[in-house]
Amino acid sequence: MPTTLGWTDAADLTHPAGLYSDEVIELPLLLPEWQVAALEEAAQKRGMTVGQLLRRLFADLFPRPAMTG
Repeated sequence: MPTTLGWTDAADLTHPAGLYSDEVIELPLLLPEWQVAALEEAAQKRGMTVGQLLRRLFADLFPRPAMTG
């Protein structure tokens, strides 16, 4: 069993054309209380909500590729 989490480089991901949309999907997230407190503190320090901070995190991890064609 792996002992570390390996992040896939977003550049290695391939998606069919047209997969990307601006539709919003709710993502339930279960976290331990200490992680929620840490997220709230980190967001507040940046003048953001937890939702904004998480959206920024996802955008940084998985940048939207430029559309071609």
